[in-house]
Amino acid sequence: MDKAIVAAAQVVDVSALNDQLTNLKFGDPSYYLLHRPNKITDWKKGIPDAAKIEKYTHGKLFGINGELRWQKNISGYALIWLSEGELPKEFTQMGNWTTSKPQDIHLLGGGETKPWRDTRIPRELNYPIKPWCKYPCVKVIQYKERNSQTVRFTRYTEFVRKLGD
Repeated sequence: MDKAIVAAAQVVDVSALNDQLTNLKFGDPSYYLLHRPNKITDWKKGIPDAAKIEKYTHGKLFGINGELRWQKNISGYALIWLSEGELPKEFTQMGNWTTSKPQDIHLLGGGETKPWRDTRIPRELNYPIKPWCKYPCVKVIQYKERNSQTVRFTRYTEFVRKLGD
């Protein structure tokens, strides 16, 4: 795919981040996940409010059209936009990229006391998904550097429900 966009930007505060979250085209539905060094929130549908964002060090919002990742830093928030669409005007393209075809990643585990897990390398990732998504599967697209074909980013696009769910 030729329109792979990996772009970066910096915003000064949570209000400017919230503007990006509401103005970028993620597709519907969209989901977000917020992180602290010792905690990951449950996946939620929609867009997080500014009060929630301020309590966490980083997060991501994704939909079928793109994913925005953010991390709090000394200057505000560093942003990375992943998509196959147009480059947002506030962002700077980072390198030259290709993408894989969408792939399904089935999350393992679940239950009341165990989080759902994604066991891709380099480490296992835990997702505390609530009962709204039984037998979760996440569709992903990998972003590879065009010259080396090294996968640098994996973008979530949507949750896929297991047949019979």
